[in-house]
Amino acid sequence: MSLSSTFSRPLVIYDDKCYSCTKFAKAISLLSRGWIRTAGHYRSVAMRAKSAVFPANYDSTKMFWLINRTGAFGARSALPRLAAEIVTGWFRSNTNDDMFAKVCEYSDTSMDCYTPTNVFKRLVTMLSHGAVFRF
Repeated sequence: MSLSSTFSRPLVIYDDKCYSCTKFAKAISLLSRGWIRTAGHYRSVAMRAKSAVFPANYDSTKMFWLINRTGAFGARSALPRLAAEIVTGWFRSNTNDDMFAKVCEYSDTSMDCYTPTNVFKRLVTMLSHGAVFRF
């Protein structure tokens, strides 16, 4: 099975130890009506996806990733594709079948990154960094 068919539905991999990142991922899932699947960097679903997409020595935890049928897009590079996938979800998804609330959200997220200063720093970092791995 090729990577394009594996990621026919997009997957967002985010920092699930960060409160604001978890809220960001939840918003993506809700806005796309479940079309975009979500998984934390430290969950088994994300680990399998990352091992299939990224080189063995690459640290993919530096940013959030959108993996779809054309490749893996990190942070700034993912934003235009993320908007397109959200709109696609409005038309393709009938229900929110993402298991975000049951699988990916858990109570040991750190509230340290939820201060206004840290949210601003994460936003600036997201807009200044990006990477692309095409299939």
